[in-house]
Amino acid sequence: MVIKRKINRKIKKYTKNTFLTLIILCIGFIVFILNETKDEVNATMNNIDGKLQAFYNKKKMAGFAVSVFNTDSVIYSNGFGYADIKNNIPYTTNTIQYIASISKTTIGVSLLKAQELGLLNIDDPINKYLPFEVVNPKFPNHPITIKHLATHTSSMDYNEKVVESLYINELEKDKSLDRFIKNYFVNGNYGMVSFTNHKPGENWNYSNIGAGLAAYIIEYTSEMSFSDFTHKYIFDPLHMENTNWFEKESDSSNLSKYYVPKKNSTIVEFKTSGVQLYPARDIMTNIKDLTTYCRAILSKDHKILSNHSYEIMLNPTLNSSVTNQEVDNSGLFWMIDRNQYGITYQLTGLNGGDNCINTMMWFDPVNKLGYIFIGNTGSSKLNKVNHIWIYRTLVSLGDDILINNPKNTFSEKAKYKWHNLYNRVRGLF
Repeated sequence: MVIKRKINRKIKKYTKNTFLTLIILCIGFIVFILNETKDEVNATMNNIDGKLQAFYNKKKMAGFAVSVFNTDSVIYSNGFGYADIKNNIPYTTNTIQYIASISKTTIGVSLLKAQELGLLNIDDPINKYLPFEVVNPKFPNHPITIKHLATHTSSMDYNEKVVESLYINELEKDKSLDRFIKNYFVNGNYGMVSFTNHKPGENWNYSNIGAGLAAYIIEYTSEMSFSDFTHKYIFDPLHMENTNWFEKESDSSNLSKYYVPKKNSTIVEFKTSGVQLYPARDIMTNIKDLTTYCRAILSKDHKILSNHSYEIMLNPTLNSSVTNQEVDNSGLFWMIDRNQYGITYQLTGLNGGDNCINTMMWFDPVNKLGYIFIGNTGSSKLNKVNHIWIYRTLVSLGDDILINNPKNTFSEKAKYKWHNLYNRVRGLF
């Protein structure tokens, strides 16, 4: 009996200690989660100008514009810094600049519009809509589809010769992609077409060539240049009057200069121009028009696409078997990702960048809030932290609008708080 009582005491002590340890671990875990997911900015409509100005560093960035919006209105938008440092011209909401890879999202919209018009089917092989054949020679029996192009899973690989040749003088750009596409795929001007060692649909590999080929398919099937197609079906219906693909078509009085940060805490002006595959990079616009565009996508504006087309374009398309996914998932030229700028939960959109351009356009499809940053200075280790805190400030303002808006009911505020916390926690893992 004595031995039995001793054993029971040991079991109780062990159980108590284990229980206390679990409680301490749970409390520690909760504290860690709350610390990692807390809003460190606490932006409001009253203080956001000051916070953004504080995170802007004129020695590392020239100028930028931002916006926060929902489906009903633009909540906040402003410009900071300079569009032209030498001439002391401020960067405003009217300033026009390249937006880099965000331009690719219009290829996704255009593909679905072309499908609505009966010009193509995104699940079809691309060779059904091309005047020549494109096949990965390592997998000749596995056709590349339009959807593969739009999700960067076509198996087309990086080609340094093409990258070096893309940048050209604006005056040399062709509205039609026909010449470049045929020089690459048919005439062999850049050597053999490069492919990966993966079957189409098997591996995620970001491709400007694939994006350009998707835009060319739109041109070939519609018998319109991609520029004309996007103006007719996107820019004009949304009254995006300051948005073009070519500098000569833009308002020269509002064009921004471009800058590169240097290690000696200075930024230098950099002359940039267009690229041959212009649909992959070259939209020139301002924060006003870009906000109008993204709001139309967020609200599923029927002036652009049907609800069904929006669902196809924005819903996750990649399955778990796709390798090398640098993003969480992808729609058609619209990424679904924790967007690399300090926001740990999933948003839908795209980043754009060059050595003298940095852009971010993302939205939350659940709480219907969007956030855009466009800047005329390239992102580097020298100013990455500035970009992170600026974008966090935009999202912080969005959180404040939802959670502290007196017009929202208690249940609505609770729903937003839960959505915010859940996504921030999920984004940590």
